[in-house]
Amino acid sequence: MNMRFFWLGVGIVGILGAVVPAAQMGTEIYFDFQLFMLVVGIGIFYVIGSGGKGLKRVDNFGKGSFAAGSLGFFIALASVPGSEGQALIDTTQYAVFSICLGTIIYLVCQVIVNRFGSSQ
Repeated sequence: MNMRFFWLGVGIVGILGAVVPAAQMGTEIYFDFQLFMLVVGIGIFYVIGSGGKGLKRVDNFGKGSFAAGSLGFFIALASVPGSEGQALIDTTQYAVFSICLGTIIYLVCQVIVNRFGSSQ
């Protein structure tokens, strides 16, 4: 097994292992498939629109996903003034989940690009 793949796996598992338990401790944050598809879908279309080969595609996917997560955050924040009670809590969770999802995808993509992009 190539050591680059080993350390790549350790890095990705470490990122996810630190984020997932922290996001679930004491909160009711749940996985929302539509929001996931928004972030991943915009990331995919960003790759298609930006082009590139190899690691550039991975880098572009991370950038597109981060931008989509930020967009989802601001869309959810825009609906906060019209929300009350449980709807306000749900809207806030969508906003936080959106930006977190985009950031996690971006971090994982950057780990991949940094590991394989430089000749070591």
